[in-house]
Amino acid sequence: MEKSFTKKLNDIDIERRLLLSENCIKDFPRGHEAYLKFKDEDGQVWTFRCRVPPGGGSKPALSGDWFLFVRSKDLKVGDVIVIALDREKDQAAGEQFTIKVKKTTSTTRK
Repeated sequence: MEKSFTKKLNDIDIERRLLLSENCIKDFPRGHEAYLKFKDEDGQVWTFRCRVPPGGGSKPALSGDWFLFVRSKDLKVGDVIVIALDREKDQAAGEQFTIKVKKTTSTTRK
């Protein structure tokens, strides 16, 4: 089963870190951090630092290569990302998430 998380990006997501919902990474222990691998639509693998602060009200956040990803994809406030847990991938390879971008520009031409 594949679970996905969709988020419309705001200025904090673009400038500081990507804040996730609390139930996005349920089994991740509070007060810990890990480096998770995400594969984009082009097949490029990005390593994002995921940290879940201690305490009940804090949300998990992605940083690390996140800023390179934002610049590479020219992400803006209002763009949407979709993160999915890919159960079919070899988890030992560490590529357990996919990330897709949905640009909000109305002037998309093909």
